[in-house]
Amino acid sequence: MNRKTLIAISAAAFIGLGAVASSATVWAKDKGHGHGGERMVKRLTKMLSLDEGQVDALKALQTEVSETREMMHSSAAGSVGDLTELVSAETFDQQRALDTINARISAVQTNAPDLVNAAAVFFDGLSAEQKATLNEKIEKMESRRGHRGGKH
Repeated sequence: MNRKTLIAISAAAFIGLGAVASSATVWAKDKGHGHGGERMVKRLTKMLSLDEGQVDALKALQTEVSETREMMHSSAAGSVGDLTELVSAETFDQQRALDTINARISAVQTNAPDLVNAAAVFFDGLSAEQKATLNEKIEKMESRRGHRGGKH
């Protein structure tokens, strides 16, 4: 497996495994709620009727998603200001753009094993019925956003 394939798989795993946790966290923060992760845990606990062990696994997953996101956002480059500078410059600084992308990829790769492990513990701990309910919720969220089959 070459490096580009590994990077693509790592990025896809991060996005897929963190979809529920990160979407709910972002939604809650956008709505002005201070503790999006806590809100997401409460909502999923109720929706899926999670037991104590499943709640602990969900909290661990949410923590890993938050840590990975924080690592990505605090990486050396990549702020809106950096993007504005890149776009408004006389010439597009390709190396700086590449460095920004690589810093974010590195952040994901650094935390990927812990993130994947936390996701496995949570998702493997769900019953078939809970997984079906979760899949329905994800599909509903995607359809409300206008995403169908990965197309915008």
